[in-house]
Amino acid sequence: AGAGLFFNATLTVGAAQLWEIANPHLYTLVTMVSVGGAVVDATNTTLGVRSINYTADAGYFMNGEHFKIRGFCDHNNFAVVGMAVPDRVKLFAAQMLRTIGGNGRRMSHNPPEPVMLDIYDRLGVVVMDENRQFGNDPLFVMNMGAMVKRDRNHPSIVIWSYCNENGCGGNATAGAPFRDITYLYDGTRPTLGNNVWNQDLNNYMDVQGFSHVSRQEFVQYHAQYPDKPTFASECCSCESMRGEDVSNSSAGGPGVLEEFNADCVASQTNDSNGLPYLSGTMVWTLFDYYGESHGWPHITSMYGQLDVAGFRKAASHWYETWWLAGVSTPDKPPLGPKYTCHIVEHWTAVGGPSRTIHAYTNAPTVELLVNGASAGNRTVASLKYGEWDSVAYAAGNLEARAYDSAGNTVATCTVVTGGAPVAVVLKVDAPSTVSGTGGVLYADGQDVALLRAEIQDKDGNVLNTANEQVVTFTVRSGPGRVLGAHNGDQRDHTPNFSPSCVAAHGLVRGVVQVTEYYAGSLSERQQLTEIDVDSGRVTKIITTDAQPLPIVVEASSPGLASSTVTINLSTDPRDSVLQTAERSVRF
Repeated sequence: AGAGLFFNATLTVGAAQLWEIANPHLYTLVTMVSVGGAVVDATNTTLGVRSINYTADAGYFMNGEHFKIRGFCDHNNFAVVGMAVPDRVKLFAAQMLRTIGGNGRRMSHNPPEPVMLDIYDRLGVVVMDENRQFGNDPLFVMNMGAMVKRDRNHPSIVIWSYCNENGCGGNATAGAPFRDITYLYDGTRPTLGNNVWNQDLNNYMDVQGFSHVSRQEFVQYHAQYPDKPTFASECCSCESMRGEDVSNSSAGGPGVLEEFNADCVASQTNDSNGLPYLSGTMVWTLFDYYGESHGWPHITSMYGQLDVAGFRKAASHWYETWWLAGVSTPDKPPLGPKYTCHIVEHWTAVGGPSRTIHAYTNAPTVELLVNGASAGNRTVASLKYGEWDSVAYAAGNLEARAYDSAGNTVATCTVVTGGAPVAVVLKVDAPSTVSGTGGVLYADGQDVALLRAEIQDKDGNVLNTANEQVVTFTVRSGPGRVLGAHNGDQRDHTPNFSPSCVAAHGLVRGVVQVTEYYAGSLSERQQLTEIDVDSGRVTKIITTDAQPLPIVVEASSPGLASSTVTINLSTDPRDSVLQTAERSVRF
């Protein structure tokens, strides 16, 4: 009694289906313990079959094919919920990463919840798994080993990171024990640290990581160490604020930053992504996040391609243009249009009597029309955009038309001045088949919906100038509760649990959670009631065969017409987050 047994076995998978970005096939390994011919215990392990190889001269290869990693770093937090991010929101974030062309994700700067890796396994996104604390402390070494041991069966993980920047310990000599314990528990993936200053650590990195360095430094390092694979493990800190057409450095804290930042994004991204021997690039960051706000009244960062509430900024359209539509190699997510079109600025009086207009497209030519009159064609070079200076403002509309090399219109986009606000229009961003997050919520007492409230005029235009309307979310019927609301603005101080929030550039995010638990069998739910510490105060465990009613949510604002949405619930495990992810590689 109490004895343990360790054994190793080698299994062969005949004609294996490979785990790859367009078809991330997964296998289930079933391990059983039998006594006297009877199975007394069993466990399932999900895994994938794929090969990886980092080279010094040509970068990263997966399954024998060249694979340029185009990824994003991210702190795992979100408006309203903070660090307690529900699984449906994690799926939403992963799908937004893919929507704008990302094929990689760095877990900055700590090991993630395992469900995040489960999601990326199912979506075909490669991952840099990152340890938090680095140094000669035995506990730090053990933590590194624990992360590797816990996460090693995830095919999405293609590299281990010891540490980040100053956390890599300066002159600490812990490189050898960190690599040793990583090899002990895995050995199939290389190691990296997001640091170039710790010379001892550099000797124990299989791949050299770089954080926010210039192209010249990449080139110099490669010339000095031509046999060492390299990775831009953190780059591209280009800030912006959603909906802002004009910067204002005199505003409080770091001021107001305009939304257009393509010159910064293109330059910094191409510093690494444009070098053939760099394995990949992890952009800082996918979403804005709490902290690093650079001064009151800002309380979130401005680095994201989306704001903290998950609303897209112009930079996300630049990446969709050049990392998705503008990529023809098989390392891109199997999504998206062939051509994009996005006008950055808004057509309102805020921009002054004349202004510069920018349009993002990967088409070779783009034309701008101002109230139907052509302002001229622009040739669009790689990673660039169409630009028109001194465009005189006159209320109406802007239209951009993107043309292919034969002169055919391949994409169009329009912005309008808009009229007076008349209504709050409520939409569902998740679950939504449009965002690749499913069509229903799973009735497990935890799942959440992400709602989008838009301030619109009589013609259905979202008003970028709508910054004063307070929107309130209310559950009118069904098993749901409003967790809170947020507008994505870095300066918003609304308490996370408030059901109301003022609009920022016409948008407010609402988060609604399921409050009834139907998961598992009836007998399992009846047993759960005996240990339910919540006692039904927030989440009610359903002990009958009843089916959940839909959740009906209303968004309202004084003086405006309100609207409702109906969120359907399911008791079918196929509608859970992981099973939804598995069938949402294409959407």
